[in-house]
Amino acid sequence: MDYITRFCLGIYNSPFFQPVILFGCSQVRNLKPSLAIPLASDGSDRRFFKIRWKGRPAVAIEPSPEDINISETYSYVAIGNHLAGVGIPVPKIYDFDKDTGIIVAEYLGDRHLQTEILALISKHKWSQVKRFYQQALYLLARMQVWGRRGFNRSWCYDSEYYNSELAREREAFYFLRSFVEELMGCGKTPGLENELTGLALQVDLIEHKGYFLHRDFQSRNILVRNGALRIIDFQGGRLGPLGYDVASLLLDPYVALPKNIWSGLLQFYMDELDTLNIALDKSGFEKEFYLLALLRTMQVLGAYSHLYLKKGKIFFTPYIPPALSNLKALLDRKDFENLDNLKLLMAHLSDKTQNSPQRRNSI
Repeated sequence: MDYITRFCLGIYNSPFFQPVILFGCSQVRNLKPSLAIPLASDGSDRRFFKIRWKGRPAVAIEPSPEDINISETYSYVAIGNHLAGVGIPVPKIYDFDKDTGIIVAEYLGDRHLQTEILALISKHKWSQVKRFYQQALYLLARMQVWGRRGFNRSWCYDSEYYNSELAREREAFYFLRSFVEELMGCGKTPGLENELTGLALQVDLIEHKGYFLHRDFQSRNILVRNGALRIIDFQGGRLGPLGYDVASLLLDPYVALPKNIWSGLLQFYMDELDTLNIALDKSGFEKEFYLLALLRTMQVLGAYSHLYLKKGKIFFTPYIPPALSNLKALLDRKDFENLDNLKLLMAHLSDKTQNSPQRRNSI
């Protein structure tokens, strides 16, 4: 059974979908483009379809097969409505079927910020690149500050906080397991595990925390619509430190901004927080930023490796080298001078890729 047929059968009993399937499932099986068009989903196991909803284009989102209790879906609806309510530009949610978990949301096109930025970079239009990022950072600061007001932690399907346990298990050790061991074929050592555990424990010492955290705030989760930015994929939101999402955006392997560009944008972001009356110890915040950037980069390498190896999603492989370059650059900072085991591992990986054309080409 193809996805479209399964989609149609799955929602047939949903009363608010009757206008969509007005002509019956038999015509949907013939892939009528005006009825339900499958859309790409990057790393998600959810299914996305472009449909017509009450005379306007919309997106129907089918839950992941693993989302048995549709808890991720409930998070999308609750957090999406909350963010919209505090003035953050997210897709409007038109309807939600609690039985099937299917969401109908506003269709915003398929122009990611990544696409826009890479096109501008190819033409050396750096001033426009900066303007787009300043717009994204303007929205991010407000999403973090306004989004924490009235935020109900029961909306979180995954975890309520970004803390040291999450950083250790799902970022640092995810990197060790999926990237280091499974993709690169290297072993881990107790010294390396202890080092990364100590790194993750620093998360609990962060001062600037308790704000709304998107946790995947990067250029493919921001859409450009009529020159304005809209934020998507916020269902994994929770409370956490300010520095994480800005690190995700500025050290985003999908774009690979030069440091001389993103370092100026980091200052712009801190100035935006100042306008929102968020008092920052800027030197302290920068240390937090680089810690979170390091953990985020390890998470990215783990995720890309997992999605490639376990789910066959080769889309992610071109972004492993820029993520690895980010990791190496971060480790050159004085903040991380004691991470000897991780630096030794990076040197070993560099030698391995240099001496193995097959391994080098695979990443």
